[in-house]
Amino acid sequence: MSIQKLSTRVFGFCLAVILTVFLASPRNSFAASWTPLTNLAPGYAGSMMLLTDGTVMVQENYASQNWMRLTPDIHGSYINGIWTANPINPMSIPRLYFASQVLTDGRVWVLGGEYTGPFLDPDWDSTGEIWDPVANTWTPIAEYPNEAGGCFPIAITSNANTVAGSDVITGIYSTIRFQVGWTVTGPGIPKGATVTSIDSSTQVHISAKATATATGVTLQFIGTPLACFGDDPSILIPGGNILAGNLLNGSTYKYSIATNSWSFAANKVYNDSSDEEGWTKLPNNNVLTYDLFESVFKGTGYAEIYNPSSDSWSSISPADGTASGTLPVLSSPAVGYELGPVLRLQDGRVLVIGANNHTALYTPSTNTWAAGPDIYGTLSNPHGTIHNAKFGADDAPAALMPNGHVLFAADAGANPITTTGNTTSGSAIITNIPSTAGLQPNWAVNQADGKNNVIPPGTSIASIDSATQIHISQNALATVKGLGLVFGGIFSNPTELFDFNPSAGTINPVSPADPDGSLAFDPSFVTRMVVLPTGQLLFADISNQLWIYTADGSPNPSLRPVINNVAYGGKGVFTLTGKQLNGQSDGSAYGDDVQSDENFPIVRLVNSSGNVYYCRTSNWSSTAVDGGSTPETVNFTLNPSVTAGNYSLIVSGAGISSFPLAINITQDEVNGK
Repeated sequence: MSIQKLSTRVFGFCLAVILTVFLASPRNSFAASWTPLTNLAPGYAGSMMLLTDGTVMVQENYASQNWMRLTPDIHGSYINGIWTANPINPMSIPRLYFASQVLTDGRVWVLGGEYTGPFLDPDWDSTGEIWDPVANTWTPIAEYPNEAGGCFPIAITSNANTVAGSDVITGIYSTIRFQVGWTVTGPGIPKGATVTSIDSSTQVHISAKATATATGVTLQFIGTPLACFGDDPSILIPGGNILAGNLLNGSTYKYSIATNSWSFAANKVYNDSSDEEGWTKLPNNNVLTYDLFESVFKGTGYAEIYNPSSDSWSSISPADGTASGTLPVLSSPAVGYELGPVLRLQDGRVLVIGANNHTALYTPSTNTWAAGPDIYGTLSNPHGTIHNAKFGADDAPAALMPNGHVLFAADAGANPITTTGNTTSGSAIITNIPSTAGLQPNWAVNQADGKNNVIPPGTSIASIDSATQIHISQNALATVKGLGLVFGGIFSNPTELFDFNPSAGTINPVSPADPDGSLAFDPSFVTRMVVLPTGQLLFADISNQLWIYTADGSPNPSLRPVINNVAYGGKGVFTLTGKQLNGQSDGSAYGDDVQSDENFPIVRLVNSSGNVYYCRTSNWSSTAVDGGSTPETVNFTLNPSVTAGNYSLIVSGAGISSFPLAINITQDEVNGK
């Protein structure tokens, strides 16, 4: 540890005490392990975000407007952490697959949602809000900018109140996106009725009078909103701004946190929509993305980098000569144009994980792309096993562990099985399948010719009965021998967790395997990951049983954050000066649907008894990763449970912790004088 300047409050702990405290904290230096959290969450876990006070906010029941909170215990253990139901006031509406960022002042910003509202309509909502953890309040933000020509038609469902003979509808959960002229349908609403005026956030007038009086009747409001956002990435950039993608075209926009306003940032080089993409941060604050649709449509890989200093996108694609090497296509229509996560590695390269079992690696220092290792898993059932089955990250999380490896989820969506079988009209049994090896319950069942005159739409495998026979969820519509069939495809279970070893250039199933048996029935898109300050991984799979993964090995000492100085500035605020405070990567990644970046400093104090107190951090000076030797600062305020005395201070960024610094906290500092 390099200490250039120490505060007068730093005292001389003996080496033995420092090492005792340090070794008592998780250091990822033992065999890898999975451990279930001792306490079940109050609800099923959805999106997760690490907060600047070391707690984790977790969306309750996957897609609600409510949040749960996980607080580590007094010894800093997340395994024995305490869950609190509804400690965070609810968002204005339920949101699913939305953009999110932890801001430098510790607040949380969310935008949009592919599905929103009480009925989780597929409406690509353009509204957003900010949560203040101190006041525990949500505040609306400026709506995402309008697009020329608007969005595309959507239907917003709401319970509402009607009165027979009245043209007024009240009790709507939100009219913020409505436009005059939208169609209104539902019980008691005459055919062809439209919105004639938007009176308030909960009331409209319509062009006809309701024929019935009803409270809480379900209505739909159908039309084209002026703007839409959801299924798109966002990322924190310098200047107090957030860069956000676009669902419709290649334009990108900046949100100013200070002024609560939007401005145009830049068009992407290929006018490629940011839909389904993930963005990752580079050391110089540049942002890298893989151009999904351009790559699929042209049959070769394309990628770009955004420079926040110049507000410009530039290509880094071998296909157009702006980069060298080989960049594979990482998705296809067969896997729904989905894409896996993108993460910067500790060696400076960038890993892009595909939905079609391919991966790619980018080396910024040489501006070179290369194909990475392919992803293979195992498909097994009592009637046979398929080894080396193609697995892909068709929406899936990943995390960079302190030892430099990447842990990520992938499922069997890249491995549809095309075969034949005999159907009987009115029967749910398919016989004479050459082999049922590897087939899984819940897999989709479709005709190979793309029609549905024999297999009804929405059919799935109900059971695998033998080596040649299955039951399906719906009866066949016709009797056919040797019908061409496709089993599985996008979002198919099981999910497996994989380990990418950057030194060896290999991808293997993580060892030990996650003992969570529910992954056998899950697609990868329902799983979530967050890198904790301890260097451990918090893993969720849409249940209330979460898991902690502790990787083996230790971080490279040269990559640890370095504490140069801690100074008290009065009113309870400390300033920590150091280097590499944000860590080496975003921490965890998912892509367009979830942003859970942990590349910001977290401060914890440990006393001689091993008690751990996380302190709320704010105002970190850099939003980049791998700060190198550039000085960085972050403010922190004491945990309310801290008393005056001697402590060991540790700062972590994206899961990599500094060596401890001995420090004394005075009574005046506790009192905030």
